Amino acid sequence: MASTLSGRNVGLRTLFWSLVVVLGTGCTTKVIYSVPYPNFQTMALPPGCPVNSRPTDTSQLRACLTGLEFDTTEIAGDEQRLMIRDAGAGPRCHGDLFHACRYGPLAKIEPVKGAHTYADSVLEQGRIIARMFLRAGETEEYPKFGLVPGDTTYWWVQIGKDSSYFVHSVAQSDTVTAVGRPLERNPHEEGSFQQALARWVWVEDDEKANGNCGSSCCK
Repeated sequence: MASTLSGRNVGLRTLFWSLVVVLGTGCTTKVIYSVPYPNFQTMALPPGCPVNSRPTDTSQLRACLTGLEFDTTEIAGDEQRLMIRDAGAGPRCHGDLFHACRYGPLAKIEPVKGAHTYADSVLEQGRIIARMFLRAGETEEYPKFGLVPGDTTYWWVQIGKDSSYFVHSVAQSDTVTAVGRPLERNPHEEGSFQQALARWVWVEDDEKANGNCGSSCCK
């Protein structure tokens, strides 16, 4: 009996660590469990949310957020201090003699529930795939992603034009600010993901966001 229980414990530990490895590696790895999230394959844009254009004012942004839910569970999103790369004093960035790298503000990113089910046909019109924000107490902005203390930024992508924007509303105004960045897309087989994921990705000379846009990973 003791040997049987010992074998079971080893098997359970092996299964646990297998799950940690699979679930903890981000958008580039398949997830092996299913979550009953909404299917956005043919989801039409809500009235007031523009087609083929990012939201340009707060009413459009609110309209585009209609019906969306964001996954707040720890495993689906990510939280890190983002890298600051500038010409200031401090340790040099890897392979760069002219810029210093340091820890910046603590930021959270959360995917849209069901963003892994977006069809290419709707992503070509433009869709929000994630939201991001600085944690309470942070005072430093992060302009690369349009992050400002006390506000939420939304990640809008359009695969047809390979463009993405990080959009947030301007306090006490009807306008929004949008920071544009080129869109990188890494396609995967249909059904590779059973839930949407979003991650911060550090590379040696930059900081990127990585999230599901349909069956692909967008950066």
